[in-house]
Amino acid sequence: MSADGQGPPAVIIDQVSKWYGQVIGINDLSLAIDGGVTGILGPNGAGKSTLFKLMMGRLKPSQGSVRLFGVDPWSSTSPYRRVGYVSESEKLYEWMTALDFVTTLARLHGMTRDEASQRSAHVLDFVGLADVMHKELGKYSKGMRQRVKIAHALVHDPDLIVMDEPLHGCDPIARTSIMNVIRELGKQGKTVLVSSHILEEIERITEQIVILHSGRLLAIGNLHAIRDLLDKHPHRILIKCEDPRALASAFISEGPVFGVRFPREGELEIQTNNLSAAHSLLPSIVVDSKQRITSIENPDDNLDSLLNYLIKEAN
Repeated sequence: MSADGQGPPAVIIDQVSKWYGQVIGINDLSLAIDGGVTGILGPNGAGKSTLFKLMMGRLKPSQGSVRLFGVDPWSSTSPYRRVGYVSESEKLYEWMTALDFVTTLARLHGMTRDEASQRSAHVLDFVGLADVMHKELGKYSKGMRQRVKIAHALVHDPDLIVMDEPLHGCDPIARTSIMNVIRELGKQGKTVLVSSHILEEIERITEQIVILHSGRLLAIGNLHAIRDLLDKHPHRILIKCEDPRALASAFISEGPVFGVRFPREGELEIQTNNLSAAHSLLPSIVVDSKQRITSIENPDDNLDSLLNYLIKEAN
């Protein structure tokens, strides 16, 4: 069921495979996604763009089925009235203003001239381009162009928004603006799919993630739930202090800690299979040591490490 309990989910991918000769782009993938923001994560070549092209009807599955709002888009194009798509490589008409460009696309969705103009101005304001909407697209920065593409995907008020690498090539300010737009769309109840290989940025947008690798589903779910899969892997706590060996002696006798290392001068690395339990010991041991601690870090506590662990586990 959909997020509001009214009808099927926005996206159902059922045992889909796509191959190009001997090359497999998507390998027996099944997903159901509805409501909020979902990050589609994976390195280059993982199958993210192929998945989106299958959803948008640009590619036909070699086997399996794709359903948008319960409908096979190869049998009826009606679902695409409810879909907005931000392609990674889509070209813009350099001589048009942002308002003209988005308004033209709005007209293609059947709006009257006045409706299209009003709606286009609204979505351009929503993505933060109200003050430059009359400027030619050829004079826009990369981040501004990405936001125009998002505006044109939103102009017909879709229920499903698919964004292929929308943050690629953007400067930090543009990234922040686009992330804010994506989060707001999720709050509005839209179903938003965002692909990226820059994992930390997806982590700032959503905790609902799908991880692909070599066209296969590696993991799906809440970020914290997926991290629970890593309990059997060792975690590290890196402490910079005055006397690492003295501090190590206090930790080594404790249950959650199975090993210590000294990577560099002034550094202690604690190895544990229970990160939260090890962290609960930290305050008392640090206070008792009477040492000056300059930093405490968790090198494994990020999505890059998570992805690497899961890929190793799958291979």
